[in-house]
Amino acid sequence: MQGADGNFYGTTFAGGTSSNCNLAYNGCGTVFKITPQGTLTTLHSFDNAGGCYPEAGLVQGTDGNFYGTTSGGGPNGYCGYPVPVGGTVFKITPAGILTTLYNFCSRTNCTDGKGPYGELVQATDGNFYGTTNGGGANGDRGTIFRVTPGGAFTTLYSFCSQPNCADGILPYGKLMQAADGNFYGTTYEGGTNGAGTIFRLQVAFSYALTVSTSGNGSVASTDGFIHCPGTCSHTYAANTPVTLDATPDQEWVFGGWNGACIGTRSCTVTMTQPLSVDAIFSEAQQFVAVIPCRLVDTRPQYGGSGPIQGGTFRNFPIPQEGNCNIPATAAAYSLNVTVVPSGPLGFLTMWPTGEDRPLLFSTLNSPDGRIKANAAIVPAGSSGDVSVYVTNTTNVILDIDGYFAPPSGSTLAFYPLAPCRVADTRYPNSGGLGSPYLAGGQERPFPILNATACDIPSSAAAYSLNFTVVPHGPLGVLTVWPTGGSRPNVSTLNDVPGTIVANAAIVAAGAGGEVSVYPTNDTDLVIDINGYFAPAGTGGLSLYPAAPCRVIDTRKVGGGLPFSGTLSPPVDVVDSPCEPPAQAQAYVLNATVVPQGGLGYLTLWPEGTGRPLPFSTLNAIDGWITSNMAIVASTNGKVDAYALGSTQLILDISAYFAP
Repeated sequence: MQGADGNFYGTTFAGGTSSNCNLAYNGCGTVFKITPQGTLTTLHSFDNAGGCYPEAGLVQGTDGNFYGTTSGGGPNGYCGYPVPVGGTVFKITPAGILTTLYNFCSRTNCTDGKGPYGELVQATDGNFYGTTNGGGANGDRGTIFRVTPGGAFTTLYSFCSQPNCADGILPYGKLMQAADGNFYGTTYEGGTNGAGTIFRLQVAFSYALTVSTSGNGSVASTDGFIHCPGTCSHTYAANTPVTLDATPDQEWVFGGWNGACIGTRSCTVTMTQPLSVDAIFSEAQQFVAVIPCRLVDTRPQYGGSGPIQGGTFRNFPIPQEGNCNIPATAAAYSLNVTVVPSGPLGFLTMWPTGEDRPLLFSTLNSPDGRIKANAAIVPAGSSGDVSVYVTNTTNVILDIDGYFAPPSGSTLAFYPLAPCRVADTRYPNSGGLGSPYLAGGQERPFPILNATACDIPSSAAAYSLNFTVVPHGPLGVLTVWPTGGSRPNVSTLNDVPGTIVANAAIVAAGAGGEVSVYPTNDTDLVIDINGYFAPAGTGGLSLYPAAPCRVIDTRKVGGGLPFSGTLSPPVDVVDSPCEPPAQAQAYVLNATVVPQGGLGYLTLWPEGTGRPLPFSTLNAIDGWITSNMAIVASTNGKVDAYALGSTQLILDISAYFAP
């Protein structure tokens, strides 16, 4: 596997410096590192007592260490020929320091399992899951196990627990955790026909939090954030003791809190700031605009460490990336993420480092393998990092146009507007907001404040905009920035196929309130607005990061049929499983369409108001899965959707704006 440092890591079944194994195998096996240029380093040689014969590869944990198994050895096993006994689970740092987390056959008759052959998988709860090819409570039939990064071990299932081993025996392979949160795998033998099985294992990820001050109840979480059920609302002062009750052997780390409960039934965590339990624990943030700046480009020809490998993730320390001068105090980032895939890309997901990867949440999709971009507002994770997961190998580019921080005299509040069309170069328009089209290789300023129908005040210091290109052919890059400054080395969207494409962006107001646009090729341009940022005042809203969560997937609602025209009923965001608070007045959504053919456009707007004409959120004329970020205002917790064409709709939420 490729580690986050760009080097490759793996295991060998035999070899190494130890001779304390069966001589036929010439050693007990190794863990190695090899650079992309071919320089190999043996990080560890196994020695029987510490395990032998690693059959499986490694997995890199969210802590940066590597985790793996040996199929034999350890204090309760041996490295005999032809079949070793026992085995271990180990952790090894990139520098080669190895720690044995668990020794199999620690229980009588190896009821905890023995002989792990498949790779481990780190699940969304942060723990590692795997299979053993032998041992278990029903004889030498195999098990499924869980081990925490700290080494707490649990046997979850012993095979041949059903009559005639109908559930299967001898699970050689690794597990995978699917989007539904369950684990899937195979057995080599057993089953009703004796030739093996495919199985699903359901594991409950549930935790209960109890605040230890009087008059407070319990709240529950299944997704890494603490939600408050019903209408409860309590405010707790700083340094309030909080007790976590978790199921045995679970591990839990509270992101953003100064404390953790690991591997025990209860512990005390101290909150370091006043927090209100009304949807999730989060703090008000306001916007700080920056000159658009390139943070990350993984392409080696631009100084990057290479693409993110499919099925893995990489952490990016945003305050340290590039030369963008993003402070460590930034609590969330306004980003533009661009993918340059090696082939079809199922999806990319971004989330705050240190939290569990949200399974039912995506940032963008590129199933046809094209270069694509999407805007995203992502909370800062551990050390200010954000994590990026890709289903398929791709290079990733991250640009930033601002960040969110606690309110101060230099931050900007958000003011939602009725969705409104600012500019359309396809049609004549007074005030410099219409024709002619944009000529390739030339900059053009747009006087946003001249769009008098949109009620944008002169106090607006930044705009929440949606840019749609109608290119005259392939369009390499479109770049947007505040007028008056030099054109930055960033991109707002890409459209190599030359189809109609949209992407959202928060853009600071430049000289005279203008924004400048540069296309590499001839294109028409449509600009829509849904809000602006200005100094805090009456009606100003703050950002509250939320647990990344799926609000709706029409494929799983009712009969699962696509819709066209206006979606009925409207999307009930406040009563969805994501439960944003009723005080929210605008939602940060990622809209994804799965069209049944060409989709002219999709429009999202506040429920209870008329559909804005003209206004669009995204376009998918070519019929491909397409995503775009949208900030959608709402006064009643609901959002309307209109599709010109037949499509499924997925809405994910990552934050909301509230007073």
